[in-house]
Amino acid sequence: VDERWDIANFVSSLCERDTLGNPLPIDPLTDKPKINFVIPSDLVEGEIPADIEHEAWQKAPKRIVAMGGQITHKPRNFVNRIDDMWVRSLYNDKYIVYLLEWDDRTKSVAEGKLPWAPTQVNIDVKEQDPKTGEEGSIAAKQNNYTLYNDAVAIETAVKWKELPAPIKPRYLFGTNDQFPMDIVKWEADGSLRAFKGTGWDKDFEERDNYEEAMKLVKSEWKNGRWYVMIQRPVGNKKDQDYDEDTFFEVGQYIPTVFFAWDGHNGDAGRKMAVSAFYYTFMNPPVPQETYIYPVVIAVGVVLLEGWVLTRRANRKKGKTL
Repeated sequence: VDERWDIANFVSSLCERDTLGNPLPIDPLTDKPKINFVIPSDLVEGEIPADIEHEAWQKAPKRIVAMGGQITHKPRNFVNRIDDMWVRSLYNDKYIVYLLEWDDRTKSVAEGKLPWAPTQVNIDVKEQDPKTGEEGSIAAKQNNYTLYNDAVAIETAVKWKELPAPIKPRYLFGTNDQFPMDIVKWEADGSLRAFKGTGWDKDFEERDNYEEAMKLVKSEWKNGRWYVMIQRPVGNKKDQDYDEDTFFEVGQYIPTVFFAWDGHNGDAGRKMAVSAFYYTFMNPPVPQETYIYPVVIAVGVVLLEGWVLTRRANRKKGKTL
């Protein structure tokens, strides 16, 4: 009986839970937590903690981001090994930080220099046929295909307030020069770069000045899971470029896309996992009046009730107040 309870407790421990410890609702079609397309970011006073176990991160709402293989343009990722990613976010008056977590059985770091520049998009990476156990399949080549870096990227719309109603930035690196995408990419070799994307088939433009304002707070592979924490400016016209950088605003929905690459899967360039459009939402700070008014009202109600009861008691005694 004890062993059965041990198994039950172990299975329960694998269930993702909300900040109150309750199991997240499950989507019966996918057997995974239900999707919420809003990534909330909570306000933090002072420095944003780098420790995942910090109370601020533990209280931050966690969102699951569904990932699928990129099969719109070659090279297509028919054999996708990253199905989902967990995202949390915090911000202060200067920066916004994303905490990204995803399962990856292997830590992949490329050996030697990659045969292309970080800004190159049109690279020659072989597709794997969506077959299993056959010659030429990924299973048959498990130990001899080229190893690349594990990587993750966050893409947000530039000048998102100016997008005309019919136009929506494409998932893959932007629409055109008029409506580019702000791309921040981390790789397992420790690099963190910022790019400007202007189309799925156009090479990135590197943003060296912006890279100086970013910070890789944490990157750790532990027990088959990556933990990557990326800090970037919320944006202002004094320090950033309005034509290349996303300006985050409190209380606004910022279009956001996530990408992930599994190096042991031969992922590189457009051969990757990609999400749908999600929306980063910086929660407005709670006004002090929100805490003060209920107390004042409660005290006022108690005093009023006390006055009414006292007046009623005095009337019964023939007294007047």
